[in-house]
Amino acid sequence: MKSHFAKLFFALLCTAALGTAVTCISMGLHHAMVNSQQPPVPANSVEAANQAKIVLEYKCAACHAADAKPNSFLNALSLGLMQRHVDAAKATFTLTPDHTLHSGVVDYLKMDRVLTTRRMPPASYSTVHLGSALTPTDVAALRHHYKPEGAPARMFIPISPVSAPATRAEQARVLLGQLLFNDPRLSTSNEVSCASCHDLTKGGTDNKPKSDGVPGTDGKPQQGGVNAPSVYNAAGNIRQFWDGRAANLQEQAGGPPLNPVEMGYQYPEDWQDIADKLGRDPRLAALFALAYGDAGITAETITDAIAAYEQTLVTPDSDFDRYLKGDTEALSSEQKQGLKKFVLYGCATCHAGPTLGGISFENINTHADLRELATKGIPGSHSSRAEDATCAACHPDGVEPAAARANAEYREGAFGRMDFTKNPAHKDLFRVPNLRNVALTWPYFHTGTVDSLEDAVRIMCMTENDMEPTEGAVKEITAFLRAQTGKLNGKPLDKLTPADVAPPASAPCEQAPTPATGGEI
Repeated sequence: MKSHFAKLFFALLCTAALGTAVTCISMGLHHAMVNSQQPPVPANSVEAANQAKIVLEYKCAACHAADAKPNSFLNALSLGLMQRHVDAAKATFTLTPDHTLHSGVVDYLKMDRVLTTRRMPPASYSTVHLGSALTPTDVAALRHHYKPEGAPARMFIPISPVSAPATRAEQARVLLGQLLFNDPRLSTSNEVSCASCHDLTKGGTDNKPKSDGVPGTDGKPQQGGVNAPSVYNAAGNIRQFWDGRAANLQEQAGGPPLNPVEMGYQYPEDWQDIADKLGRDPRLAALFALAYGDAGITAETITDAIAAYEQTLVTPDSDFDRYLKGDTEALSSEQKQGLKKFVLYGCATCHAGPTLGGISFENINTHADLRELATKGIPGSHSSRAEDATCAACHPDGVEPAAARANAEYREGAFGRMDFTKNPAHKDLFRVPNLRNVALTWPYFHTGTVDSLEDAVRIMCMTENDMEPTEGAVKEITAFLRAQTGKLNGKPLDKLTPADVAPPASAPCEQAPTPATGGEI
C-alpha cells in the first residue's frame, strides 16, 4: 500500500513538473517571438509610442489589464501560479484608466518606479514565464514614451497661498460655511457638529480611534466604523471618505447629517427639519439670502456652503513647502535623508502630489495584513504594548494608547471601495490618506489603532513594500513627515487655539467678512 501511494505521489510531482515546463516553454516562445520582433531603441516620440504600446500589450497587460485572465489549461499545469500572479498584479495596478480609483499622476509615478527599480515582473513570474522580463529595448521605449524627467515635478508640488473670495456673495458663502461647520444643530441631539470630529486645532481630526456621534438607545455616544480622516487639504482628494462614496466635498458634507450614528438623521426629507432649525436663526437666514438669494435654506445650499468653507482649509508654508520652493535650509540633514528614503522605498508613488496622497485608492494588504498589524501591533514595537496603562512618550497626560482604547474584540466592517461599488475587485482598496500635517492626525489608518507615527511607517513598509525598515530609516522618514506641518492663516497648525478657528462672533450681513484662507492645492 505504501509503495502504491509513493508511486502516486511521484506521478503527481512529475505531472506538476511537466506542467510547469510546458508553461515555461509556451510563454517563453511567445515572449521570445515578441522580443525578436522589437526594433532598436526609438529615435522619436512616434516610434517610442508604437514600441511602448507593443510592450504594454504583449507583456504588461498579461497581468495588469483590468480584464487579464490566465490560460486555464496553463494555469492548471502551473498549479495556480499564473492566477496568483494575475490577482496580485491587478490588486496593485491596472493599465486600464479609471480616474475614480487612481490619478494619472500616480499611474505615471508607478510606471517610473518600475522602470527605475526593474522590480517588475517579479522573479517568480519571469522564472515561469521565460522571456517576459523587460529588455533594455523595452525600457528605452517606455522611458522615451513616458518622459521620466517629469516624474520629480509630478511627485512633489508645494501648496501655494490663494486670494480671498472676490464678491460679497462668495464671502457670505464661505462665512456661512464656517458657521455651519461649527453648528451642532445639524445633528438630532444639537450637540454634534462637523468640528466635533474634525477639530481644526487637532490637525482636522479628533485624535480618537473612532469618533463620537449622537447618543444611542443606551444614552452613550455611538461610534462610527472607521477613523475620521483630516478635513485639512481634503479638497485635493480624488474622492471623499475612505471608500470614496462621495465624489466631492459637497457630497461629503451631506453624508454625516443623514447618518443615524454620526449626526442622527436618516432620510432625505429630514433636511427640512434641519433647514427649519437653521432658519430660525436671523443671522444665518440673512447670510443664506445674501449667498443664495431665492434658493433659501435647503440641503443643496447647506452642503454647498460647508464645501465652500472646506475649500479654504488648506495648509501651505510647511518646512517642506519652503524646501520645494528653494530654501535648502528648510529641512534638516536628517529630514533630507528621510526624503531620500521616502522616494527610494516607493512611498512617493502613492503619497504624491501637493497633498502627498489622497489621489488614488490602493490595496492595504499587498504584502502583509494591515488590519492585523494595525490592531495587534508589530512584535516588540510601540504599538504592540497595548497592555501598558499609559504611554508617556506620546501621552504625558496619561491618555491610553489607541490600541488599548480600541475594542478588544475589534472587527472592522469596512472593506474600502468595495463597500460602495459592490465590486469584489475593489475589496480592501482604500483612499490613500494625504500626509500633510500627519504628525498631528494620530491615531493612524482607517482602523484608528496606531498612535505612533514610527509604527505607522513600519507597517506601511511591511504591507506595501515587503520590507522591515531599520530603526535609522524609520527615524529619518518620520523626521521628514514632521516637516509637513503647515499653517492656517499664517499660524502653524500645532500652535492653533480654539479662538484662532472660531467663526466671527458677529458681522453685518451686508459686509460679510471673509474668513482668512490658508491656501490652494
